[in-house]
Amino acid sequence: MLAGRLENVTQTISKILQGYDIRLRPNFGGDPLHVGMDLTIASFDAISEVNMDYTITMYLNQYWRDERLAFNIYGPYYNGDADDDGVNDVLTLSGDFAEKIWVPDTFFANDKNSFLHDVTERNKLVRLGGDGAVTYGMRFTTTLACMMDLHYYPLDSQNCTVEIESCKSKKVYLIDRDRIRYLQF
Repeated sequence: MLAGRLENVTQTISKILQGYDIRLRPNFGGDPLHVGMDLTIASFDAISEVNMDYTITMYLNQYWRDERLAFNIYGPYYNGDADDDGVNDVLTLSGDFAEKIWVPDTFFANDKNSFLHDVTERNKLVRLGGDGAVTYGMRFTTTLACMMDLHYYPLDSQNCTVEIESCKSKKVYLIDRDRIRYLQF
């Protein structure tokens, strides 16, 4: 049964990508796509008053539903049992899979320099749910601009932002601003 299921995973991935158009967002032509986001700051690595920037390492997860990617991993082994319909199945794939599917074009508007971690391999992943739920996650370090007001230095406090935007129309994405966590606090 396990060998058959593993074979079905390979066939399932091939099947859902067959005819998939990466250029079109899910529900293209319909309602705006809801893209959720989790941002977890792992560390504050540097703050520079001279350069007016700060460096953080973070985990960024974006999630949305793409019904074109819905699947039933059991294939011919599915016996019709409602508890076993594949909706709760999850495939965790390497980040390279993101190059084969539509992903949001989010970027950091106040970014000065960023890099994706790649020890021991690129720190990206894609999770596909049987119902078409997609989670696209990555870990990276970024240096972000922050216009600091130093008039009250050394008794000052700063308000620095992480400005996340999309190249596309603002109508396409709805980003959840309430899901930012700080690991160290």
